[in-house]
Amino acid sequence: MANLKMLIEARVESLPGRLRELIISRSDGVGEWRMELPALLDQRLATPTLVEYVVRLFQRQRPGVAAMVGLLGLTVVVRMALAPANKADEEGGDWEWAQEVA
Repeated sequence: MANLKMLIEARVESLPGRLRELIISRSDGVGEWRMELPALLDQRLATPTLVEYVVRLFQRQRPGVAAMVGLLGLTVVVRMALAPANKADEEGGDWEWAQEVA
């Protein structure tokens, strides 16, 4: 596993009349993990509570991927996806961010 390399991507999708969705996916095509961001926590700018909620839920639902990426890597990916997406919403667009982890 020393040479293990994977790409994890997080992005936020905004659809009119719906809650925003955070999508975490891997480059190897294993599948996407989606969650609707809870309206009470989804505030500008991304709160630490929202980031922790998303990370903990991902760890529970996808423990294998979460273990490979690690708590810090997952937290960074989620925070980096949420913060610019909040700004993009104001400008009318979506934003995505990817990080290579080894």
